[in-house]
Amino acid sequence: MRIKIKDNGTGVSEEIISQIFDPSFTTTSVGKATGTGLSISRHIVEETEGDSLTCSSVLGEKTEFTIALHLE
Repeated sequence: MRIKIKDNGTGVSEEIISQIFDPSFTTTSVGKATGTGLSISRHIVEETEGDSLTCSSVLGEKTEFTIALHLE
């Protein structure tokens, strides 16, 4: 089963996609965010549950997160 969450925003660059799940990575100014949300989310989905969380983006069009659940 796959759960997809997609927006209709402006997308993000490959540089950001490559770092998006890194602990403490954020694109907001200092003091506004900690950058831990996606890192923690991926840890819960992948390390705890054995499933996967990925992100893809088309610059100028959209960003999409996919949670792939390996249900028994």
